[in-house]
Amino acid sequence: MEKDFQEKIISKVKEYLKIKIADIKIPPQGMDSQVFFVTDADGREYTIKCYARGLSGDILAFKLLEENKIDIPVPKVFGVFTFENKQVSILEKINFPLLDSIPADQMSRYISSMVNNLKKIHGVKSDKAGFLTEIDKELSWKEVMLSKFTGANPDLDWKEIVTRESLDSKLLLDSVENIIKKIERTDFIDKDYSLLHTDFNQRNLFVNPDSDEITAIIDWVEAMFGDPIYDFARVRMYIWHFNLSDDTLEKYYELLSFTPEQKQLEKLYWLSRVIEYLAYYSEELNEFNRGRVKLHQDFLRAYEWGKDESSVTYKNH
Repeated sequence: MEKDFQEKIISKVKEYLKIKIADIKIPPQGMDSQVFFVTDADGREYTIKCYARGLSGDILAFKLLEENKIDIPVPKVFGVFTFENKQVSILEKINFPLLDSIPADQMSRYISSMVNNLKKIHGVKSDKAGFLTEIDKELSWKEVMLSKFTGANPDLDWKEIVTRESLDSKLLLDSVENIIKKIERTDFIDKDYSLLHTDFNQRNLFVNPDSDEITAIIDWVEAMFGDPIYDFARVRMYIWHFNLSDDTLEKYYELLSFTPEQKQLEKLYWLSRVIEYLAYYSEELNEFNRGRVKLHQDFLRAYEWGKDESSVTYKNH
């Protein structure tokens, strides 16, 4: 965050909350927002989040959860205002560790809490699919899924993405073509869409190591309405990324009790994410992202598309 802009935001926060600020800390920044922590003269702590693009799914999601009385742990919202055409929110600062800081051999302890919280989130329903910030586009869930790979989503320009360093362009283009075919052959849910977080991962979840429970769910920027199985596929990716045990994967499936058709859908969603996340990990090639790029591309090189050409029909339950 540029110092001049930061100072202006802090001045607005002081004015909004009518407080004196004693301390400011700037954590590592994400791609979709700028964040910093402030402590007032009385020791109260706040998270200040400035969103990169207009209205944020964060605040819209918090409102939906509150209106529907969904009992899940999310930060309290102390205020929202607009500054230089950007939305700024003042949130509760969470003083629990991120799941990202938990040793990998302990990460499986939180699977139950992850699944249970997602099930609660999915209790918020809509007759429209798509991002909360674009809900008026009147897209079907199939169109939302296809938009990730056909060029309809401006944030996923695959012609540009495949030119990036470390990416195997032919492998990625072939994978995109194959996932489009699979999506086109699939009959998806077409009503009773659920609220989805979409990015339920170790960097967006605070946890209590004493209870193995999630204590706060953050970063709802990409929240949308769609098929709840899509959210669960992100948990499966978490299990895969950290090479958690076969017992953990088995427990995950036990908690969900998928029908065979639903398990096929979860596999499709997971595969789509394996491809899509190459776009995100290749944006900045630090050591962590290089490892993820290698993991995803190695999987795609070994994946035999021809052995998995069946169509999927969604059956609601």
